[in-house]
Amino acid sequence: MEHESHPHHHPHGTGIRWLDISLAVAAGIVSLVSLWLGLHSAHSMEKLVAANSFPYLEIMRNMSSMDKDAATGRSHRRVEYLLVNSGIGPARVEWVELRYKDRPMADLSELLAACCDANAQTDIGMNRRGNVVGSLVRPGDMMSMFAADEPAVANPVFDALHRSMNDIGLTACYCSVFDECYLRSRDGVKPKQVEQCEAPAKPFRPDFK
Repeated sequence: MEHESHPHHHPHGTGIRWLDISLAVAAGIVSLVSLWLGLHSAHSMEKLVAANSFPYLEIMRNMSSMDKDAATGRSHRRVEYLLVNSGIGPARVEWVELRYKDRPMADLSELLAACCDANAQTDIGMNRRGNVVGSLVRPGDMMSMFAADEPAVANPVFDALHRSMNDIGLTACYCSVFDECYLRSRDGVKPKQVEQCEAPAKPFRPDFK
């Protein structure tokens, strides 16, 4: 029995050696350029997606409340520290460090003891977050870490804390949804991108012992 065989067809050259070589080289160059354009486009898309989810966390403080005393017209004093996300993507807070006169504070009890000669049981009617690790601050949103309003009756601990606000410094490390992490301080310097948020020796927890 005979089997029918089909001849294999190969592309034919032009018959001109230098022209065939030139066409092959040109085809190779076109393939490499197409590959480069594809990779470049993919990289550009990654950057665009990251830019559209970029968080920009700011550390702010309030020293006075919005309301004013009807009799004196004076704003009431306030102590408040906030994290505000001015970016276009959510910010996941990894840790916060609070320093009083360049000394790291573990919590509000330690801060009030250092600045205001208060004992561990002192509470001046302060609203506090309790924990910030893993908290998500949405774009355009803010997170109050702790706040205290001027009491109706004079309170030496509140007075001392309000006077000490210029001696308090905050640093925060946060990440985007794509795990791009940034370090931010209250000194007005732009956030610095870091590989990861390595926790400081004494992170701050906005709560009492």
